[in-house]
Amino acid sequence: MESTPTLEQPISTGNFSLKIPAVLLGLAAVSLVTIDYPVSMSATSHGWTGELHRALLSIEPYGSPYGIAVVLLAILSLSRERMRDAIHIGTVGVAGGLSAGLVKLLVSRTRPDHFNFLQDHIFDSYQGVLPMMRGGSAQQSFPSAHTATAVAFAVALAHYFPQAKWLCFSLAAIVGIQRIEAGQHFPSDVLVGAAVGWTVGNLLLAMSRRESAASRMSIPCSPHPTQHIHIGSHFEEKAALRGCEDG
Repeated sequence: MESTPTLEQPISTGNFSLKIPAVLLGLAAVSLVTIDYPVSMSATSHGWTGELHRALLSIEPYGSPYGIAVVLLAILSLSRERMRDAIHIGTVGVAGGLSAGLVKLLVSRTRPDHFNFLQDHIFDSYQGVLPMMRGGSAQQSFPSAHTATAVAFAVALAHYFPQAKWLCFSLAAIVGIQRIEAGQHFPSDVLVGAAVGWTVGNLLLAMSRRESAASRMSIPCSPHPTQHIHIGSHFEEKAALRGCEDG
């Protein structure tokens, strides 16, 4: 007689790794002392004009809540069965941006378009810790919340639509480039934002996989394969039902 799996058994949380955020943070440190100053000075003094500027600006909403909403509505228009997946994807994306916003309350950094490149050193862009809301948006360059949102959103989209992962992450990268081009962030801010988004996105997905696995172990398989078990995402439900049928 086969035994029923219990919650005491190890539950996989996926292949979440800190290697990528560690690399991104390392690149941010290098960027701070090498390209932050020249790249952002060029962006604020000259900027990019014409079609390239407009193309970048058109992608910027991908890193914002209303851009996320548009993508999710498109998903739901194709399949209303994906409602729970869409809610999960949107939650992960917004959580990435909120996490970056929390860091902004802890570290103050002047945005490139408010920074005096002719008189100040790049380290002078940092204005202290625990600024909370003092200085307003002009002192909230670190890190890029748009990039964090876009990367976390891309992580979630790539999880549910792996065939489109390169498109998802390419759009997130373009959002980061646009924030630099617009003079809103230094390159290091964008890299740290990407690290925040990647970490938050993957942690939330790992937690979701763990909860889904726990649900599958705690809920016995129905003797009627057509009975619907409401756990996990739409895809994870189908996988659970297939497992019951095969068992």
